[in-house]
Amino acid sequence: MTKRRGFLIEQIADMDNLREADRDAQDGKVKKNRFIRRHNERAKDDLEALRKMILTLDFPDPDFSIMSVVSDAGKRRDIAKQSYFPWRILHHAIMRVIGVDIYKSLIFDTSACIKGKGLHFGVKRMKMFLRRYPEYKWLVKTDFKKFYQSIPHEVVINAFRRKFKDEKFIKLIEIALLSYDSGKELIDILENEELRKESCTDWSVHKPTNRKFRSKPNRPQVQRTV
Repeated sequence: MTKRRGFLIEQIADMDNLREADRDAQDGKVKKNRFIRRHNERAKDDLEALRKMILTLDFPDPDFSIMSVVSDAGKRRDIAKQSYFPWRILHHAIMRVIGVDIYKSLIFDTSACIKGKGLHFGVKRMKMFLRRYPEYKWLVKTDFKKFYQSIPHEVVINAFRRKFKDEKFIKLIEIALLSYDSGKELIDILENEELRKESCTDWSVHKPTNRKFRSKPNRPQVQRTV
């Protein structure tokens, strides 16, 4: 059994860790985000206040705003985002301490939101597998509607408890990551989606066929005379 880590709160609240997390959180965003510029005017005081919040687990009420993003494929996603201070700095501070443990638990081919393992990494791995195993010609691509919003919180907490024994850290995760409640609106969306799919396709009426499909015979060659 893997030994669980402890004493994480002190590492997260370390001032050096908070300064680095602050730099990571505002990477490339300073010019576009007025809240970051406002924070930079009083960065020292803010980070000292954040350190105290972490050690005492006394945070302000969560402040969520919904941002709609449309992908290149035209798919719309609603993202619940929090204010820069203290929440986004806190998220980076947590990941700087536990990121190595989280990444170790993933399979090597995981290629989403991991530094150095983005889209190009996934494409290269897929091409390598196709060359190595030419007998496999198919792949399955799936998507889960409202995946992150619908993950049961107890599942997340239990997964963290299997890796970390610091109960104050578990409480911090509940405050920092699990304070958003999707509410009954999400349940209604998922139920409506299920009803829509059932009305579009009733797979029960389709019966498998025993007929063997054969390719069409080659067309006869036309004899031409010169």
